[in-house]
Parts: sequence; structure tokens; C-alpha cells
Amino acid sequence: MILAGGRGERFWPLSQPDFPKQLLDIFGHEPLLIQTLHRIKKFIDAKHRIMIVPEELRRITRQYVGNENLIIEPYRRNTGPAICLAAMQLLAKHGDGIMHVMPSDHMIGSRRNFVLSLQNGEKFAHQGYLVTYGIRPDRPETGYGYIRIGRRIASGSIRAHSGIAFIEKPGQRRARLYVRSKKYLWNSGIFSFRITAIIEAFKKHLPDVYRNLHQYCETGGVRFFRLLRDISIDYGLMEKSNKFCVITAQFKWDDVGSWLALERYHRADRHRNIIQGDIKVLDTTGSIMYTSGVPLKVYGVNNMVIVASPTGVLVCRKNRAPDLKNLTSLLQ
Repeated sequence: MILAGGRGERFWPLSQPDFPKQLLDIFGHEPLLIQTLHRIKKFIDAKHRIMIVPEELRRITRQYVGNENLIIEPYRRNTGPAICLAAMQLLAKHGDGIMHVMPSDHMIGSRRNFVLSLQNGEKFAHQGYLVTYGIRPDRPETGYGYIRIGRRIASGSIRAHSGIAFIEKPGQRRARLYVRSKKYLWNSGIFSFRITAIIEAFKKHLPDVYRNLHQYCETGGVRFFRLLRDISIDYGLMEKSNKFCVITAQFKWDDVGSWLALERYHRADRHRNIIQGDIKVLDTTGSIMYTSGVPLKVYGVNNMVIVASPTGVLVCRKNRAPDLKNLTSLLQ
């Protein structure tokens, strides 16, 4: 199951509510959504691949993915309701089985290692665990969420621990403590569980979400979907479960959560600038500059993010780029 319901906030102005981050190709020759699809094609056949998409993205998503299976949400309600809806529909159509859930807008390294990690996760999902995949942090990243891990629950080559809590994006000081402690992993937003196990967990921990979605599936009444809370699976369900399992992933992962991510995928010039597009620069250092369809001239600035496109122009300091979602939400 691929979560493909982004709002187009963190890469404004290039991304928009009707053209969100997963459709951008600034981190490779293909949009992130297509990269996600190619990553799993050899592992999961077409009839068992689905994408969950809000109504307003149905048409444009179909243009990109062709005949792939879509589940349409009448309204965006975060990852909790999206996953519960998909689990209910999968159970009705295919019966019980293992369900893998992943975002559509992340960068992941080796496909082989990614699939191997999912196969390791299946072993625990078969035992009734609700599995997520944590990434060993290599820097005090303030733009990611973290997972606090507990006791080891597996021996051998698979590093699996009980999960204790999800932590929202920390400040710099706390992020440094997390990296040093070795008890925190980055939250990848990728999950594996038995379908019946996750549905039972919704019944127990989010009964109102389960009840409204059950009514929606039975009747098709959109009013039941409208009643759903906007809640993530992380805080709403996973950390409440006594079967919360965290596997340390063996693949490279990047949330590419803001314009700062371009520094990890493009070579800087001798003035530490990242320059992408038709851009002329003078007396400028340590800045990220991107243009699409608009000539751009930058003069005399330092440590800035400057993005120009036919849909808008962004100018902000680099240290504020991770907060761009706050700006776009406020202005909307």
C-alpha cells in the first residue's frame, strides 16, 4: 500500500495542493511516486499493489500510474484512517495476509536491501507484531521524527526491538542527544502488519475510526468519512500497542523533507551553492537556488533558499526551510 496523499506544502512553489511532492522529479529522472512503484514491482505483483489517494488527486495520479489499483479517500484524514480503510478493503477482497505500507515521496537506496527488510518484517508481522522500520541516524536531523526503542526482541542478524514512543521533530540540542544515546531511530513511516491484526488494533485503540470506516464501507455514506478524526497511525495506534516492533532498516533512506535535501543529491560549486536551472549568480555563498521555466539572477546573499517557478517565488533563510509547511498552511 502506497500512501499518495501529499498536500504539496514542503516544496512550494514547485509543489502545489494539486501537484504534490510525490510527483516532482527533482531527485532523479522520475517522479518520487514512480520511483516508489518501481522499487516494489518485482516484490509485489500488480493485483496486490494499491495506492490510497484523496479524491482531488485521483485524476493526476491516474495519469502517472496508469492501471495501478487506487483506493480513493473522499477527504484527507491522515495515515490512521487511510491505513484502516485500506486494511478493511483488502480483507474483504483478498482475505487475511501481510500488508506493507509506505509513503510515496521518500528516497530509498538499494532495492534489494529494501525488499530484504520488508521480508524480515513479515516474519514479525506473522507473529502478530505491528512492525515499523527505523533508520539509524547519522546526523542530528531536526526535520525528521524519531522512534524510541526498548528491549531487543530478536537475536541474530535481524535487529528488532520493542517500540516505546514516537517523538516529533526535535530541536538541535535534543536531536544531538538522540544520536548519541543510540536509543532513537529516525521514523521512516514504513509499516508491516497482518491485516487482521491491524484491524483489531483499530477496534481497540481507535474504535471511533474503525466504527465510522465500517459504516462508510458498508453504506458508502460520505458523512461517515467526514466524521473521521485527522490522526496518524504513529500516535493514534502504534505506540499504544504492546506488540509495537521496530526493525532497524538495512537500507539507505531519506525523507527529502525540504529544499535542503538538494544539498544531498547535487554537487555544490566552489562557493557552496547548489544551482539548478537557468540561474546567474554573483557574490553569493552557501545558498540553494532552483528555477523551473523562469530565468533567475541572484546577487549578494548568503545561506538562502531561492526557488522560482511560474506558480510562485520562494525566498527564505536555509535554517527556516524545514518550517515551510507552517508558512504554506498559514497562507492557505
